[in-house]
Amino acid sequence: MKLRLTISAIALALLAAQPASAACPAPAPGKTAEEIRANQERLLCLQRELADLGAERKYQVEIDSIGRSLDHLQLQYRFDSLDFTPPTVPQF
Repeated sequence: MKLRLTISAIALALLAAQPASAACPAPAPGKTAEEIRANQERLLCLQRELADLGAERKYQVEIDSIGRSLDHLQLQYRFDSLDFTPPTVPQF
């Protein structure tokens, strides 16, 4: 349980340490060279945001996977600590 809290705290610290991404500009109407360049930069900004979001989700999936592994190990440890003797099957 402590390890899970530690991992969660580290993940939150990493996410908080990332610089806040500025909102991408609105699309520029028109077909002049300046407006086309502005739209290209907007698309690049959107692609960066998607890449950042994908990376964040990847890290969250890894954190969740580690948490499930820890839960599984804890359950296995509890199961192994039980004093279980298998039942005897009568021989006919």
